[in-house]
Amino acid sequence: MELPADTVDELLTLAGVALAHDELDVALAEICRVTTRAVRNAEGATLTTFGPGGPGTAATSDEWAEQLDEMQFVEHEGPCIDAARTGILLRVRDIENETRWPSYMPRASALGARSMVSIPMTVENKTIGALDVYSRHTDAFSAEEVAIAEIIAGHASLATQVAAALHGHRKVAQQLQTAMASRAAIEQAKGIIMATVGCGPDTAFERLVEQSQHENRKVRELAEELVRRATR
Repeated sequence: MELPADTVDELLTLAGVALAHDELDVALAEICRVTTRAVRNAEGATLTTFGPGGPGTAATSDEWAEQLDEMQFVEHEGPCIDAARTGILLRVRDIENETRWPSYMPRASALGARSMVSIPMTVENKTIGALDVYSRHTDAFSAEEVAIAEIIAGHASLATQVAAALHGHRKVAQQLQTAMASRAAIEQAKGIIMATVGCGPDTAFERLVEQSQHENRKVRELAEELVRRATR
């Protein structure tokens, strides 16, 4: 399988993602963005995990993909939930004619999704979540694209292992739960920046990351402080 040069470049960046960010949620969000660039026809990506309260989105590439994830949690069914629960790769070639998950598929179609693939993430032979890739095109993901997405899912699993190794006093599940909780504060902070500066969500997140690096503080802490200030 000969890959395009730009795809190879994106895959090479994955090797350093887990070490480049000291916060798991930031590393996972970057993995989602790499997915949309590396997998042909991918227009959104998320990472689904299971916490004490049930399934949740630990990271996402954009708001559209997040909505497609959240709908599965509302309907209590969907490929990402089943892939994360069973450890089985699930591919939907044509959402409009898919008979599995009858409650979720019409809602996904209404949002413009036409095909998707959900790939289990494993750590030490245990399934801890799933990488979900969405497209607005029917039958968007060939065997080659699925294989690339599997490589990326492996790196997402590696990121959680690295985080667990660096913070041995925490379990991987606790790290992922923290990622899910901190993402809510980051999304609120992004909204505040967007409203104040008049920029898009990607630019707002970049501003947060830049400020965190400048002040040598965690993105989560900076986001929480920004939200506290806004509410006061």
